[in-house]
Amino acid sequence: MIEDQTDDIEFDTDEAKDRLPAVHDPDLYWQSLPLIEPDADILARNHVISAARSDPAHAAFDMLRTRLLQALNEQGWTRVAVTAPTRGCGSSFVTANLAYSVSRLEASRSIVLDLDMRAPSLHSTLGLKAKHSMAEYLQGSLDPEEFLIRTRSNLAFGLNGTSEMDAAELFQDTMTADVLDELQDLLCPELMLFDLPPALEHDDVLAVLPNVDGVLVVAGGGVSTAEDITKVEQMLSEVKPLLGVMLNKAEGKVSF
Repeated sequence: MIEDQTDDIEFDTDEAKDRLPAVHDPDLYWQSLPLIEPDADILARNHVISAARSDPAHAAFDMLRTRLLQALNEQGWTRVAVTAPTRGCGSSFVTANLAYSVSRLEASRSIVLDLDMRAPSLHSTLGLKAKHSMAEYLQGSLDPEEFLIRTRSNLAFGLNGTSEMDAAELFQDTMTADVLDELQDLLCPELMLFDLPPALEHDDVLAVLPNVDGVLVVAGGGVSTAEDITKVEQMLSEVKPLLGVMLNKAEGKVSF
């Protein structure tokens, strides 16, 4: 598990709309997103090892990055859901590290959305304050430039600091599909990562699957049982392709 010990960094996007281009251009749209670089010490404390690459374990995420992007490119896909059988497997840890690994490919732009609505954590992992809620954004109350922030020139996060118990209903609203389609059309990312709650807890993951291309499952060493993994694979593969099952060990190297 990632330890939730971070400092908040304030940021302001009140003038975001004034910076937008009159004619849509993905490059200019990306530049209009506020750029807030998380504190390196906070990232290190929360085990975002792909940011500084000082820990040898970052190589596992680089390999995962390359294999994942190759699989997506073959199919023309961009949207990946990241989930786990149960809590404690480290799916948010994998999401954050995978995102930072991909960000080292300068030509690849990525967007990460914290869709673990019941227990959002990516804002704490990055040490950033979520100014708006994910529910507000998915309900169409905010424009992308009001909601998203960049932590690197080619990496943007949609953070959430507000718990939402009706996540499954929100995901199944047609507005959510429209908002995600708009986001992809405006920013044209090569990769969209959706950090999701555990698949066996509620129906949130099943509810959001129509909006993704494939699923990456994170199993926790010493946490996930073979039965749990089998249940998740059977449940999700009936709806969307499984892109892989990654074993996130509690100790030692990350393997997949």
